[in-house]
Amino acid sequence: MQPPSGPTSPTSVAERVESAIEALIREHGLSPGDRLPTERDLAAMLGASRNSLREALTRLAARERITLRKGGNLVANPPASPAQAWTQATIAAPLASIIGADSGFGHDVLEVRDGLEGQAAYYAALRAGPDDLATIRARFDAMAACHGQGDAAADARCDAAFHLAIAEASHNAVLRSVMASMFDLLQASISQSLARLYTVPHTAERLLDQHARLRDAIVAGDADAARRASDDHLAFVARTVRAIDDDAARRGRAAAIPSPLTVHR
Repeated sequence: MQPPSGPTSPTSVAERVESAIEALIREHGLSPGDRLPTERDLAAMLGASRNSLREALTRLAARERITLRKGGNLVANPPASPAQAWTQATIAAPLASIIGADSGFGHDVLEVRDGLEGQAAYYAALRAGPDDLATIRARFDAMAACHGQGDAAADARCDAAFHLAIAEASHNAVLRSVMASMFDLLQASISQSLARLYTVPHTAERLLDQHARLRDAIVAGDADAARRASDDHLAFVARTVRAIDDDAARRGRAAAIPSPLTVHR
């Protein structure tokens, strides 16, 4: 298999590799179930380090372009469905560019997530098969490795990938497509939230514990507990982020008014 042709212009090595693998899937006409080259062969083919390659593969898996299988086999997934592409183009993409400019958008995304992810967790607990559960466990382990390492962007990718694995396990095509198409928006929201949440001591541990309860409820097949775990997790994030934002706004207002001690000196 030859490397894909054509230039790429991503902003990082991992993004270049991600684009190159997508081009390889497209140019070689790979279908669902077709194997990609091994990691070693891909790294040599694309001139990338194993670390950059693995980051690119993780990004592709989170976007559901490939499936990471035990033993290292990589399977090409189909391109986005028309409904998923429409949602990405009309909803997610326009919002992703502005979500970082105003914290209010982050609160809005959390409200939408609350509605979607509780349902996803509920149905995942009812419908997840062995492969789904293995993927959820693997995504949780990857997220645990990311948590608290000081890289909010990497944390956000792993966090979003975990939640998308749950949506996939719901086996609801509409729910899965909506959440997958909103991956960039979801990742931006999580990154924005984590950057603030990690200013609060022990938050990483609390988030990981909440995710573990969500994972365990789905693995146990307890749909009500899974929905509660999802709702509790998002309520904690929303409540804590809002408290941080309110405190920052209060400090900003206080700083804008000259101190009486300074005025009368």
